[in-house]
Amino acid sequence: MRLNRFACAALAAGVGCLAPSVVEGSVIAIASNSPQSTEGLGTFTGSMNYSYVSGNMGTLVISLTNTSPVGNGGKLTGFVFNINSIDAGASASLNAGATHPFANLFNESASPFGTYRAGAALGGDFLGGGSPNAGIAVGATGTFTFTILASDAASLTASSFFSTPENFAFIARFKGFLDGGSDKVPGTNIPAPGALALVTAGGLLAGRRRR
Repeated sequence: MRLNRFACAALAAGVGCLAPSVVEGSVIAIASNSPQSTEGLGTFTGSMNYSYVSGNMGTLVISLTNTSPVGNGGKLTGFVFNINSIDAGASASLNAGATHPFANLFNESASPFGTYRAGAALGGDFLGGGSPNAGIAVGATGTFTFTILASDAASLTASSFFSTPENFAFIARFKGFLDGGSDKVPGTNIPAPGALALVTAGGLLAGRRRR
């Protein structure tokens, strides 16, 4: 029986290749890097889930939960990210049906963190966007689906949208805090529990073989 390369990936970790499987998508968990934010007001958790569709097309689903302190309110009003693709014309287009009325962003400034290739925000404006009232409220979650077009769509993963030569790969925008403040908050990639379990299991088996 021929096993595909995804099913055998666990073998390198010492877990063993038990059965063939097909990986239809990849996901990473992200959270706010609060010490690096501009004002230290907003926080979030979330995920980025990429699935290859066919040809030069893929789908990226970004989910964000506003975890800012309840006492100061604040709405998450936008976010930006990059696309680590060999295709200089790779693009991300926001699909209809998002949970919040964000508009698509292209080559958007997220000063002082730089310019980002894609994203979404109220009013199609990451830095401005008018009233923050329609943003993601504290305790709420927003979900946004993008169509990805790139010549190497088949080889992209979720990490391809959280990878950049700059210092910060993902920036969330917050406005409307009760103290009148606003914030720009970088994200950080946090290990998924499943990945940690896989690595731990592989280490245990390798240790037993050494003993």
